[in-house]
Amino acid sequence: MQTMLKASDLIPVSKHLAGVDPALRHILKRNGPPPLWKRPATFSTLVRVLLEQQVSLVSAMATFKRLNCACHGRVTAPRVQALGDQALRELGFTRQKSRYAIALAADVVDGHFKVGALRHLPDEQVMAQITERLGFGVWSAQVFLLLALARPDVLPLGDLALVKGMHELDGGNYEDVNALVSRAERWRPFRGVATRMIWQLYLTNRNRLDEMLD
Repeated sequence: MQTMLKASDLIPVSKHLAGVDPALRHILKRNGPPPLWKRPATFSTLVRVLLEQQVSLVSAMATFKRLNCACHGRVTAPRVQALGDQALRELGFTRQKSRYAIALAADVVDGHFKVGALRHLPDEQVMAQITERLGFGVWSAQVFLLLALARPDVLPLGDLALVKGMHELDGGNYEDVNALVSRAERWRPFRGVATRMIWQLYLTNRNRLDEMLD
């Protein structure tokens, strides 16, 4: 059974991280422990992650809500496949994201990709399974691991809010992946909780914390 974070873990783990990193200690003192921000480990969440690629959370959620309505309240692979490209484009999907969503739906419907089985796999295998899907790269896989599977030690490389939030954390430049990974080493095995603390900092600094709560 793979380790999954629970809401009750966030206080003790945040305190541990505050003990090993003075910058995180300041965040914990200022903001308290971060929310869990848990999403269901479903096809629907993967589509939402796809929509969040390179756009704001607000924009992605607006499109996802239209999709949810078009799917009669339940975004499933057969329903997305049945909608087809034109309908997805009318809902706000870009041409590429429509293609990726339909390919993902086909993989699920055909049995080539079993989303429900991901919860039983180690992080590396989940990464491999998701990144094999058309249009899903490392960031998408790591966000699914972090938010849907609640894995404790996931660091979403290339995440803009994480990069900017880490700069606000200590003034460093973390656009270089190696610098980001090096800075996060002290947070193992709870880099996923540290990420939540930094997202919390980033969103709080912009009065946008509620964006993650939808």
